[in-house]
Amino acid sequence: MVAETRKKGWGSPPEGASYHEQYKFYKGCDDYDSLMTATPKPSRAAQAKVKGASRILGTDIYTKWEERPLLNIPPRDMPPRLAAFKNTMLCFMRCLVLTGTHIMAAYYLPTVTLNKAVLAYFIYAIPGLFGITLCYHRMLTHRSFKCHKWFEYLCAWIGAQGGQGDPIEWVSLHRYHHLHTDTPLDPHSPYEGFWWSHVLWLFKTEASVVDFSNVADLKSQWFYRFLEVTFFPWLFLLKPYLLYTYCGGWDAVAWQLAIPMVAGWHTTFLVNSACHAYGEQPFETGDLSTNCWWVSLIAFGEGNHNGHHAFPYSARHGLNGLAAGEVDVTWYVICILQKLGIVWDVQVPSEKVLNSKRAAAKGASKGKPAAVKAVKLTAKAN
Repeated sequence: MVAETRKKGWGSPPEGASYHEQYKFYKGCDDYDSLMTATPKPSRAAQAKVKGASRILGTDIYTKWEERPLLNIPPRDMPPRLAAFKNTMLCFMRCLVLTGTHIMAAYYLPTVTLNKAVLAYFIYAIPGLFGITLCYHRMLTHRSFKCHKWFEYLCAWIGAQGGQGDPIEWVSLHRYHHLHTDTPLDPHSPYEGFWWSHVLWLFKTEASVVDFSNVADLKSQWFYRFLEVTFFPWLFLLKPYLLYTYCGGWDAVAWQLAIPMVAGWHTTFLVNSACHAYGEQPFETGDLSTNCWWVSLIAFGEGNHNGHHAFPYSARHGLNGLAAGEVDVTWYVICILQKLGIVWDVQVPSEKVLNSKRAAAKGASKGKPAAVKAVKLTAKAN
């Protein structure tokens, strides 16, 4: 049956398959349409029965690490050898930068003073709030509101200061995450382990996706192509040199670059890991996404991840409000910007739509999961 399906195109794994079975189905996949089409979510119960699977502490999620690479899809926008080289260099530089930055942060953290801590917090918070959560995520990935172009580009540049990649790379990976949430085509599902979803996935990027062909809307703009090529040399070569030379030596590099950056990384990483393992699921999504209140506090509302996966187009993630403990600082900022006329066409689901997903969640909790529909990837990555 699988062989017949693959003659017509790779197709989708059978309903009710475990994550491990889906991985075996996709191993060696060379069909671009499969990469760009959502598939049914794996069965959590079936995954629990996989030989050698282990449980994430405090959850009923059973994990089994799978060997990479998974895919054998020729990139659309570059030769395969160039994609393989780019992927190798990307993973190597991530490893080098993360290791060196963490060592520096750990070494200088004991030298903390109140002034250093306050400055580091603002250097962490401004790129995190205006750059990553507001711009990279809600504006560029999901197009949940419109704004003036000068404001979009300003926030994108601020986001690049957080060290999480340029907008093209970040948005591409996150769109794949939403299309394939918690399936083997997801860049960082906890079905392969909590630490895989938190950070280890960064060192095993698939060469098949490094041409970022799902972000044509960003690649068509000169500003994002400019950030793509200048992001690394500015942030990890020129900026440290300027801080060291003019702002106080290695101490300045640590407290004005390394420590805020490490804090920003792990804040975002927790959305990928903790918010797919711990917390509540007030909405039916078919995946592992949760609302994790403590992640929301440090991630400016991004910890309301189940609400976000239920309604990816929504500019508001804390959809049940403060009364339900869903703090969403990014949403509050968007509301202020809307009143100032800087953003408009802000997207939020109606109460009727919210209630339909809440009802589905109640049904799923009684053993009646909502059906998963296959959808094609678009520029909005709905």
